[in-house]
Amino acid sequence: MQPSLLAACLAFPAVSSSSPMPPGETVALESRPVRSWQVVMPAERSIPVGSGIAFAHAGGPRFIAHSEGERLRVDVDGDGTLDALVEGEEGFVTLTQTAADGRVTQYSARLTRTAGQPWHYTFGSVRTGEFRGTKLQLVDQNLNGRFDDFGEDALVVGRDVAASFLSRVVSIEGQLYELEVASDGTSCTLSPHLGESGVLDLGGAFRSQAKLHAAIVVSDDGRNSFSVARATGGLRVPAGAYRLHSGQIVLSDAHATIKGGSRSRFEVASGAIVRPEWGGPVRAEFAVQRDGDQLGFTPWDIWYYGALGEEYSNFMPLGTSPEFTIRERQSGDVLVYTRFPGNC
Repeated sequence: MQPSLLAACLAFPAVSSSSPMPPGETVALESRPVRSWQVVMPAERSIPVGSGIAFAHAGGPRFIAHSEGERLRVDVDGDGTLDALVEGEEGFVTLTQTAADGRVTQYSARLTRTAGQPWHYTFGSVRTGEFRGTKLQLVDQNLNGRFDDFGEDALVVGRDVAASFLSRVVSIEGQLYELEVASDGTSCTLSPHLGESGVLDLGGAFRSQAKLHAAIVVSDDGRNSFSVARATGGLRVPAGAYRLHSGQIVLSDAHATIKGGSRSRFEVASGAIVRPEWGGPVRAEFAVQRDGDQLGFTPWDIWYYGALGEEYSNFMPLGTSPEFTIRERQSGDVLVYTRFPGNC
């Protein structure tokens, strides 16, 4: 079975790690508000505002907030006074803290509320700077007010439409760099990575009529993560074992979310180009309800898996619907042959 949306995965010299480490280059990062964020995130989240928004300042570890029915009041300058009023179903606040040396840093939050539920917030700003002509954006993805949580926060390199997890090693213009980040997100330092590396080409190995919009991989030790969907010809990464974490494919107005896992694991050997085959052909697993001699199942109780073991969800087939044949296990007799309506 192969749904139409999913139908359709140079050697570099190793550098001795015993070589002296060249000096790092520090990049100043500025806070930039993002009221609308279209980048695909590896683990985006929102959390209840509760008693405040986690961003440390001179008066404490968070800026206080207080709900008044459907309204929310927030202290935005850390003086203990609830300055801002948020009403309706969404809002945006920018928190400002001034250090003892007079340095000002800001942190913005996007606020949402559904009927009968408490206010939630997610990040509303990023820390951004430029390294040798390439834009870097750091995201407080775990919403604790810090920007140095490797493997939890997020990083966007260049004009990518997807973020990786914050990674100890960053791949920029074919070169690898060790990354260090200031906890307050005001700067980061990049130094040449001297370990062994290979090239990972997930985009070139993907089989589908749909466009691979995002693909995030994570190393087995959790130290490194890369967004690889847009890397034409592959992306240089440190040698080691990786797994597909998440991604997204699109075709016209349809899309599907990709979830990887332990089964979507592969090795990148030193000096090698690795193209693990994935995508189509796709197999489906589905739940069936039996009522006498009747079997029933719906488009919402079907799970699709690709060649690498990756799972596709939020899947809406275009055009001809997948065909399903249910056979009796021992005799092989066809019990049900059906298909869902188009665009099910």
